[in-house]
Amino acid sequence: MPLVSSVLANGLASLFADPPPDAAACGQAWGDAVKDYAAGLVPPSTTMTAAAATLGGALGEAFATPSAIPAMEAAFAAFGVAVAGGQLPAFVGTPPPAPVGFAEQFAGPAPNSPGEAASAIAGKIDTWMRTGSATPSGGGSPTAWS
Repeated sequence: MPLVSSVLANGLASLFADPPPDAAACGQAWGDAVKDYAAGLVPPSTTMTAAAATLGGALGEAFATPSAIPAMEAAFAAFGVAVAGGQLPAFVGTPPPAPVGFAEQFAGPAPNSPGEAASAIAGKIDTWMRTGSATPSGGGSPTAWS
């Protein structure tokens, strides 16, 4: 199954409605939600599980700081690089080139519910993921991640 934004939105909504007790567990829950969402990435990546676990750890560290946004962006950038690397040898992956856009997301008015927040954040992450691509190693045109 390819990327489905609603899978991520549902995972994040559950997390936001009943958050774990500390930053590390919260980060890992984000990583798990992203892994579930991206598990069916096309073209596939053999490093998805490891990339999501690393993402979760990095987000846990980010959430323990007063201003998590820069570290969140760095965590997702590293996630994209790890996912792209796992597309070898069949494809040469190219991670998303720009930040997710968390600063823009969190600058606006606060959402009215965990579901609304989850849907907005999932939309940002989904849009970002789809800017990654993979080029067949044997030649051919790049394919956007889907």
